[in-house]
This record gives sequence, structure tokens and C-alpha cells, in this order.
Amino acid sequence: MQKILAIFFILFAILAATVMSDRPLPEAELTIINRTEFNTVDPQQMSYNHDLRLAYSIYEGLVRWDNESEDFDIIPAAARSWTVSDDYLTYTFEIEPTAKWSNGDPVRASDFVYAWRRALLPDSAADYTKLFFSIKNSEAFFEFRADQLEEYSDRPASERTPEAAKALFDEAMRWFDENVGLRALDDRTLEVTLERPISYFLDLCAFGTFNPVHPPTLEKHTRIDPASGALRFDSAWTKPDRIVTNGPYVPTVWRFKREMFLELNPHYWNPDIVQSKTVKILPINDPNTSVLAYQTGLADWNTDVTVDFIADMLAEKAEGGFEDIHAFSTFGTYFWSFNCTPTLPGGRRNPFYDARVRRAFTMAVDKTAIVENVKRSGEKVAKLFIPPDSIPGFDSPPGLPHDPAAARALLAEAGWIDRDGDGVPEDERGEPFPTVELLYSTGSYHDKIGLAMGGMWKRELGINTKLVGKELKIYRDDLKVQNFMIARGGWFGDYGDPTTFLDLHKTGNGNNDRGYSDPVFDELLERASVTVDPEERMAILEEAERYTIMETAPILPAWHYNYYYLYKPPYDENGRPNPGGLEGISDHPRLVQYVWKLRVVTEEDLAAWEAAQ
Repeated sequence: MQKILAIFFILFAILAATVMSDRPLPEAELTIINRTEFNTVDPQQMSYNHDLRLAYSIYEGLVRWDNESEDFDIIPAAARSWTVSDDYLTYTFEIEPTAKWSNGDPVRASDFVYAWRRALLPDSAADYTKLFFSIKNSEAFFEFRADQLEEYSDRPASERTPEAAKALFDEAMRWFDENVGLRALDDRTLEVTLERPISYFLDLCAFGTFNPVHPPTLEKHTRIDPASGALRFDSAWTKPDRIVTNGPYVPTVWRFKREMFLELNPHYWNPDIVQSKTVKILPINDPNTSVLAYQTGLADWNTDVTVDFIADMLAEKAEGGFEDIHAFSTFGTYFWSFNCTPTLPGGRRNPFYDARVRRAFTMAVDKTAIVENVKRSGEKVAKLFIPPDSIPGFDSPPGLPHDPAAARALLAEAGWIDRDGDGVPEDERGEPFPTVELLYSTGSYHDKIGLAMGGMWKRELGINTKLVGKELKIYRDDLKVQNFMIARGGWFGDYGDPTTFLDLHKTGNGNNDRGYSDPVFDELLERASVTVDPEERMAILEEAERYTIMETAPILPAWHYNYYYLYKPPYDENGRPNPGGLEGISDHPRLVQYVWKLRVVTEEDLAAWEAAQ
């Protein structure tokens, strides 16, 4: 592996020279490498994992997850306590009285109302707006405002004035105040009323997009566009000299695509939980350069290792060598989607419209062989969409087995039989099973997976395949219009409930790229949505998972994603402190890491341990 890394030494030298050309930042207690630059520090606009990790560093929501507990428990954060009404519809949060923003202003209940309303405005075009639709009349507000903007855009230009746009917005705010179940009863009391009981509502409240923002700061950088009538947010408020945060840290330096520096928020109400008072974050896009940067001591933690030689690093670790590579199973699944619509592009008959064909293709794939011999990075084989043991109270079904004989029987039952002895199954009209096109995005390992599966389908079912690799944007466009037969896919859950996965199969869901529509499944989700008893609700969702995976099979799950970190272990097998090791990393499948929990082990730690022996 050292030889491989040495190839990239020149790249790293160039990177180091570039970084050093600026006035250097002070030494940080913790230095982190990100795979890429942050897209935003606006919590309502966040959707990517590294952005959300920053959200949990500089903002504080009502509650947070205990990422060290097996059940990922909900614990207090900016809300010191809460109560839930007997009908499970109304949540009342008491804001921590000592909570303050980084400029010294108190954190108020109205700050949460302001932030959540921003997320609900179609003006914001936020990725996670729908997560807020559990709040009473919130979806109706979104539609009201969208209709407003559409009507306004149809007005003659002479009628689209600053005054008219302001009047339109004021009307929307009145509608919100009168109808949406979100109230600041006073500075310290937030009341949230839901459309219906949502057992995972507190889990949503811990998600980064539910964090508050500082209204006075944003108001200085917000305007109403008279041409469109929409609210426009100037991102200048996110700059270090202007941003106001309520979490453990505040950004004091952000050199875009170069580095970010976080310092302890001087007004954070609970500073004792912060293990590292200063944090430096370096975005390094090239995977090989990022590994070399870590290896040469530039950082304490590489947060996302994606190099081609991960398998080699893991093998070296297994042999007692390189110990800094760590593989964590995550709350995500790599899969391939079947086109579930009646016809393929061009009007061709779609054999995958038949669930028996989809099940046959799934059961013909030896996933263990693919994970161990092709991917080679330690992932867990997936027979299910929802990662097992990742959601408390959810009992996973067994999934479909690898059974080529049963797969051939299913194909024959669906009418696909080798009738002329050429090895390729034909339908009742004598038409051969079409060559199956496997759509994937280029630039990664998907072609290797497609080749392996294609070989298995040829060997076990007699069916030919063809790889179709496309640039990412075109691939995504094809997915949305079902311009494929089988296509690679992947999903990470956003919150701790089965619906964060199962909703992808719901008729009309924006992420239902398969065109899957099944009234039995939709009815199961609808029943679960109105079931208050937690155990009964989970039983319904367990049946929904069983039904989709074992009967109708809209996807072929392959493995549950691993995430790969580089950091030095904090202790050896005897509990001896390891100077330079990183303490505080969570191994829970949800893989939420709180930067303020992380600490680099010091020589002083080792000396204290030795003195105590």
C-alpha cells in the first residue's frame, strides 16, 4: 500500500504548497479531512452528509440523538424538556433558559418557528420540505404559497411591484399564523400540533434541517423579489463575519475550497460537553490525495475514504498491519432497480412488469460472491432494503435466498421457457427474453457489479445482458422517466423509522424511480400512518417490507453500505491510551458523528494511565 500512496506524493506536495501560501491558521485541537467542500451552512438547505455533520456542530436543535446508545435514544438539546398530549398530536417543548446565540441573544421558541417556516416556503426550494409536512396544515401552507406565486407570475409586469409582492407575502404569513400547527406560546415555549400521530416525530426534530436560525441576521439578507413575488435569501449571512449560531461551535474562518476553522461558541450554554475547543476542516476532493494527506499527519480524521485500494488497506489491517482504516456498516443500502411499468421505452413489452421475473432475477444472484470477490470492501450482504437491527422495535423478514433452481422455476411459471433449445428462454409466442440493459452512472464500480450479475443471469437463467453507462446527470434523468430495464440505485435513511426506506416504493413518491405501484403496499403504508399503537404499527411496516422484498421485489438489494474512515485507534487492546488516536467516534449504523464529542488522545493521557497502573 505504501507504494500505491507514494505515487500521489507530488499531488500532495502541490496541495500543501497551496495551503501554506495563505496566512496559516492557528493549530487546531482537531483537524478533519472532508471529501468535498461544504455546499451550504444554511441548515434548511442542507441534504448531504458532511453538511449535516457541520449542522450538528454549529447549530443545536430541540433534541439530539444519543449516538452512543444502541437504540439511538432521543435526548434533550436546546429543549430541556417536552410533553406529549394524550392523543399524540401536540408536542410542547420548553427551551433551555440559558441557551444563547453566538452573539449573546437568547434562543427563543420563535426562532424555531421562523426556521421551520423557511423550510416550508416553496420560495426556499429546500430538499427536505416534505419532512415538515407532518405538522398540521403545513402541506396546505406550502400549496397555498405555491399557488400564490403561480398566480403572481401570471400577472402583467405592471402589476408585479414591490408593494404587490410584499402584500402577497404578508397574506401568506397571516395564513401560516392562523392555520399551521406551529406556535411560540412565549419565548421559552414551543407548541407543535401534528396532522396525525407520528411516532418518529422527535427523531425528525433531531435532524439537521430542523435546527433554528437567527432571524435578525437572516432578515438583513432577505428580500422579496418583485418580479416573481418570491422571498430571496442572500447567502452572505453565512459568512464567518456575519453568521450567528447556537451550537457548540461558530465558524471563524471559511476559505472556500480550502479550509474552515471552528471555535468554541463563547455563549454556548453547555460548554462542558465540547471535547475539542478548536476544529480545522480541510476539503480534499481527490480521494488518493486525501489519504496521503492523512498519512503524512495533516489531519486526525479522514471522514470519507473512497480510494480504489480500500480492500488492500482492509486486508493489511486484517493481517495485523495498517490499523487506521475503519469500516462501519451504515443506515443505507446499495441496490438495483427493476423497471416495474408495463412497457419499456418505445412501447416494448416489459418482462419485469411481472413480479415473478423480478424475484427470479433476484434469486439468481449470488450476492456473497459479489461482495467478497468483486466489491471486496467488507460490506454486509443485503437481502432487505432496511438494514437489519438499525431501527428499534422493527423485526426484519428473512428476504429472498440465493436459489438458482427456484429462480428458473419462477421464470418458467411466468411463461419464460427455453422452447427451442438455444439456451435462451422464450415466451409463449416464441419471442426470446430481450437482452437486459443495465443502466449505471459512470466513474465508479457499478460496471463491475453489473458484469458480475450479468454473468450469473447468463449462467443460471440463459439471459443476455448489456451494460449502459451514462454520465451522472443523464443517468438521473433516465431514472426519473423509467428509461431503463434495470438500473443501479442506493439510499441512506434520513430518520429512524422504516418509512424512510419504504416510502420510496409508494405510488407517486418522487424517489420511486422504478415506477412501482401496488395497491396492497400503498394500503399497508396508509394503515401504518393512522395506527397509533407502536407495536401494531411496526407489525404493519414489517409486512410492508416483507411484501415488497419477498413477493413483489421492485428492487434487488445487494449490500448495506459501509462508510470508511481513517483515524488512529484511541486505545490498544489493553486499554492503553494511544497518543494521536481519536476518541468519540460512533459505530451506530445511523453513523451520526458529533464533532464536539471528538478528542485526540494526548501524551498526558498516556502518562496519567501509566501512573494509575
